[in-house]
Amino acid sequence: MNANPAPHILFLSQVLPYPLDAGPKVRSYYVLRHLARRHRVTLLTFVRASDRAEDIAHLRRWCHAIHTVPMRRSPLRDGLFLLRSVLAGQPFIIVRDEMAAMVAAARRLLHAETFDAVHADQLWMAQYALLAEEVSPRPRLILDQHNAVHLIPRRMADGETNPLKRAILAREARLLRRYEAAVCRRFDRVVWVTEEDRRAVAALPDAPPL
Repeated sequence: MNANPAPHILFLSQVLPYPLDAGPKVRSYYVLRHLARRHRVTLLTFVRASDRAEDIAHLRRWCHAIHTVPMRRSPLRDGLFLLRSVLAGQPFIIVRDEMAAMVAAARRLLHAETFDAVHADQLWMAQYALLAEEVSPRPRLILDQHNAVHLIPRRMADGETNPLKRAILAREARLLRRYEAAVCRRFDRVVWVTEEDRRAVAALPDAPPL
């Protein structure tokens, strides 16, 4: 038996990071593979109806274990999430991805196993990584910021001609500014793709040193 097992990482992903058919998947996939070289990686990920068993099998080459939670979306569900967002004063994209099944899966893993670190891939998975604050000793928390997320709806609002859509996007940008700064403060390390994105979040009120 190995007396010094490799550090164990819980990798949280909003999309199954294979096949490599989108930019965020490419980044997530190669980060996961890099971590797997020297760590045991447990992947907890949302999956869609289009995700295939062979794609999950491919990821098993690199992962110690894989756990999946179905992601179901529809215009009706999005409408309900938008209403919840308005009532709660929370960003729509965060409320939309707040699913009880993922909360339960993350809690189950965090309480059943010992993780040295929890890696949240993108801002929408941060809420699940922060569940690690419930366990002791608390794992190290890492947030991989593919983008300064609040800039996305802001740029969309700047180019939107429909007044109602522009107002909704501007509101989402304001809520994300506050949320993004607050969430980054709670992580031990935030990883950035570009220096521009790091500076954009570092400049937010109450943002931590980044």
